Amino acid sequence: MSSAPARLPRPMRCGATTSLTAIEAAKLRVVCYQVPAADALLSCEIAIGHDSSHLAFATTASDGDLWWWLYWKERTREVRQVDLCDGRLLDDPYPDDCLLPDGHPGPHSFELHDG
Repeated sequence: MSSAPARLPRPMRCGATTSLTAIEAAKLRVVCYQVPAADALLSCEIAIGHDSSHLAFATTASDGDLWWWLYWKERTREVRQVDLCDGRLLDDPYPDDCLLPDGHPGPHSFELHDG
């Protein structure tokens, strides 16, 4: 018998998708060099089954120092700049940083997997 603890399955990302509206893309163009194409799908980055708004990475500005995210739920949508979460995976052979916005609900990005 193995004495290693059993690893729980990692939660899946939500995967809901949307595209930027023309107004959202115009807002990002004011502050960012690169903006996703109008037909590019943005996918929700947080765990499936969340109760909060969906959120998707949109782009960066200021040489990658400012991260812009699209939050959406039913009839509300908002593009906002939010710093990255400070969550870190340190007890693994390959340390990892959380690539979700600060204050995100649920597990960190390194704890999720795509379905």
